[in-house]
Amino acid sequence: MPARTIYLIKRLEIEVTARMTKILSAYEITPTQYILLNFVEDHPDDLSSAQLSRRFSMTPQSMNENIKILQNKELLEKYTDPNHRRILRISLTEKGIETLKLCNSAMDGFEKEFLKPFGSMEKVEFRDLMGKLIEGFRNM
Repeated sequence: MPARTIYLIKRLEIEVTARMTKILSAYEITPTQYILLNFVEDHPDDLSSAQLSRRFSMTPQSMNENIKILQNKELLEKYTDPNHRRILRISLTEKGIETLKLCNSAMDGFEKEFLKPFGSMEKVEFRDLMGKLIEGFRNM
């Protein structure tokens, strides 16, 4: 009997996370923090801690802990929403932008090596299929 697809996905996630952890340790951030920085960069001035915790399927306490760590490293900053004083917004600092650029460069190398077995069309198809799976989970 061939391995279950979900087993293979989990094995792949474990391998990718382990390699990301090793690479990102040079920048003193975790894979979760790296993804968080990318997400904040992609949604400038449009995120609150509550929105992030929902998006990452994390408790608000866990998300706040990650944000606090990144604030202490001066990679993220919180500020009060000018229209809603009770909402705290999150954005990258200049140091956060620079750190993310360095991390992205390191991840580019890893991703290139990771996807080496695929041809160019297979890479596109793989990304599309993963996107469909992720979208499907959002719609469940």
